[in-house]
Amino acid sequence: MMDKKSNIQYIQGPAGISIPPDPKNSRYQDFMAIDTEAHLCARVVIPEPVASTTPTQEERIAAMEDTILAMMGV
Repeated sequence: MMDKKSNIQYIQGPAGISIPPDPKNSRYQDFMAIDTEAHLCARVVIPEPVASTTPTQEERIAAMEDTILAMMGV
């Protein structure tokens, strides 16, 4: 898994294991020695998080309070 700048975030290994991008890790070194030349592993880009447009609970409560006050004529 890579970010948009092509920085490796982690390598998904067999049986669901994750190998962190640590040059001191022997599994990471072994993988990079093989994969750097052959690009055996598919590259997956992690999408950038998208800001939520869903109102927060506080915003929903404030909107309800405003509606109630407007209905009451206050």
